[in-house]
Amino acid sequence: MRILVVDDSALYRKILTDAASSALGTEAVAVSNGESALKKLASEKFDLVLLDVFMDGMNGPQVLEKIKVLYPKLAVIMVSGATGRDAEITINCLSNGAIDFIPKPVGSSFEMVAETLKADISKAVSLARLPSSTTASPSIIEAPRAPEPTPYLKPKRLQPPAFPELLLIGVSTGGPLALSKIFPILSAKIPVPILIVQHMPAGFTKSLAMQLDRSSDLTISEAMEGDIATPGHTLIAPGGFHMEVQRNAVGKFQVHLTSAPLVHSCRPSVDVLFNSAAKCNLRGAIAVILTGMGSDGADGVASLRAACSSWCIAQDAATSTVYGMPKAIVQRDLHNEILPLHEIAPRINKLFRI
Repeated sequence: MRILVVDDSALYRKILTDAASSALGTEAVAVSNGESALKKLASEKFDLVLLDVFMDGMNGPQVLEKIKVLYPKLAVIMVSGATGRDAEITINCLSNGAIDFIPKPVGSSFEMVAETLKADISKAVSLARLPSSTTASPSIIEAPRAPEPTPYLKPKRLQPPAFPELLLIGVSTGGPLALSKIFPILSAKIPVPILIVQHMPAGFTKSLAMQLDRSSDLTISEAMEGDIATPGHTLIAPGGFHMEVQRNAVGKFQVHLTSAPLVHSCRPSVDVLFNSAAKCNLRGAIAVILTGMGSDGADGVASLRAACSSWCIAQDAATSTVYGMPKAIVQRDLHNEILPLHEIAPRINKLFRI
């Protein structure tokens, strides 16, 4: 695998190149600006681009736009700081074709920063090495096989629940792009709270919520401890915290954030949210599992099916950036529908009779 590192900082260029070169079977080449990156791509073949967000001259988003036009199947992962402006631009890049991002760590030493980036780049290389589709846009990336089916489940429902009380969405890699396609179409008349877990580190989920809020008729915000989840309001789990939902003393849905251990190597975790919802004595719930690596969400969907009248939509392979989380749902036969991305929002509206 050949990796192109694009960063105008000599220090980060060296750290990123060394980290990328340390992965088995990789060769890393570094350039200092966007113009040089495009020239390299025109003359040499690369499998992955690690692209800095802020650079002199042509910046990261501008380079990404050119790459997606000229090389639409080339995997691009942004490298970004976690400040407010950096995070906002990074989220925009994820909505415009970057498959993931690596946050620039803040460490007290060169060695600490290098080790953190080495681990993150190793994950990025694993992601880019997964097989991709030659026809889909964005490209499909299949994740490893999910766990075996749960031994006991209620029979699958033939009809959606008549009175769902929550809309729950779980998503990981490719999520900002998927959510940016769904939320402009979702109706503001949806009569239940919407709760989202997007795998993302601290510092980025607030920018994601702000971006989605600007494009939607719904109110969308990053969740805070004790928030009351109200109809028409969408809450996104903050990076670095698990989000649970509980019924309070007056029967309202209330958010509880925890720093409990990672689940599926994630915090927030989809399973944590969905499992908590299954304990809320719901009449019904709609669960949506979108693009993402791994199998987070499958156990939670199983818990919902066991606890209430639930309905699960899984995104299809052809429109998933990473066909892992939806695939785990399908392999365990937990889905009620498999839909392409562009059909999911209209279907949700229809499920709520809108």
